[in-house]
Amino acid sequence: MDKFKTAIVGNKDTILGFKALGLETHDSNTGEEATAKLFELKKKEIVIDSKTGETRPAYAVIFITEDLAMKISDEDYKKLSENALPAIVPVPGSKGTSGYGLKRIGKMVERAVGSDIFGDQ
Repeated sequence: MDKFKTAIVGNKDTILGFKALGLETHDSNTGEEATAKLFELKKKEIVIDSKTGETRPAYAVIFITEDLAMKISDEDYKKLSENALPAIVPVPGSKGTSGYGLKRIGKMVERAVGSDIFGDQ
């Protein structure tokens, strides 16, 4: 069976090093570009059973730099996060963390387990 892919979306300078770690890199400089790229990656599927036509998402995790993640509308973020896979995970960019990624992960965990395990930070 084909392995799941992992990708990162962000500006070229920030994501370049992730290529060495085996991640697929996708250069985006604006919130609109990043949103379009996330929807494009989310749509990609792999056929796992050619007889039945059964498919699964191509990506397990798609990282996005916090600076771009903050520019995604709540409506689009909700659409991107409606399925378990791929998980859209914000990570700090070249300017460091804004705390946005941790807050977003906290919301994902709260939705999954039913309570805020991180508490107020």
